[in-house]
Amino acid sequence: MGLVRRIVVLDTTGSTNDDARRLAAEGAPEGTVVVAERQTAGRGRLGRAWESPERLGLYLSVVLRPPDPPERLGRYAIAAAVGVCAACRELAGDAVVLKWPNDLLVGGRKLGGILSELRHGESGADLVVGIGLNVEHTAEDFGDALDGRATSLAIVRNGGPIGREDAAVAVLRSFGDVLARLRAGAWPEVAERFLRYAPHATGRRVRLASGEVGVTSGLDESGALRVDTAGGRMLAHASESVTLIEE
Repeated sequence: MGLVRRIVVLDTTGSTNDDARRLAAEGAPEGTVVVAERQTAGRGRLGRAWESPERLGLYLSVVLRPPDPPERLGRYAIAAAVGVCAACRELAGDAVVLKWPNDLLVGGRKLGGILSELRHGESGADLVVGIGLNVEHTAEDFGDALDGRATSLAIVRNGGPIGREDAAVAVLRSFGDVLARLRAGAWPEVAERFLRYAPHATGRRVRLASGEVGVTSGLDESGALRVDTAGGRMLAHASESVTLIEE
């Protein structure tokens, strides 16, 4: 597999992103993958908890070392989203969509999420891309707290069998393919695929974290979401939320 150079498999860990960041700081090569059977402190964006029950989901993180200038590093979060979404569509059908900035949804229910964390060191930038994906969960596995709010590949496939190893292979292969296209200069192609998978990224009214309201108008060259407001065009980067305003 083109992207993967080393795989670290853990039974239980706090967070695969934390493990990958530590390995990156110690000099681990690009393509180092950390995968765990269970996380005790899995997290999403803004430090939100990510439920990581044992042997049900896919919890992995990938170390990248982007050679790109800082203004283009946001493209990597887009490439990750495209790659993971494409893999999920192959496994469970075209109902899987993206929600800015990092959610995978089916019918409004959360299937997975992606957390990209950047660290600048003496030798350049280390980027860790964390992927959490609900794979073998049944509806009962989510409990009352997530009732009606989450789904899994098994549920979307109507109980069709799928293994976490198969899901991991599909995700890493697809992400690697999209990353290769990005680095070959095919940013317009990657951006177009993101917009195809993310229906709310064009022509939808949203509210920014600042409170301003605008209409989404695709992606900026940096990988940020463009939002046209009364005061002009604003850019929402991959670390920022926008809230869809229901019509």
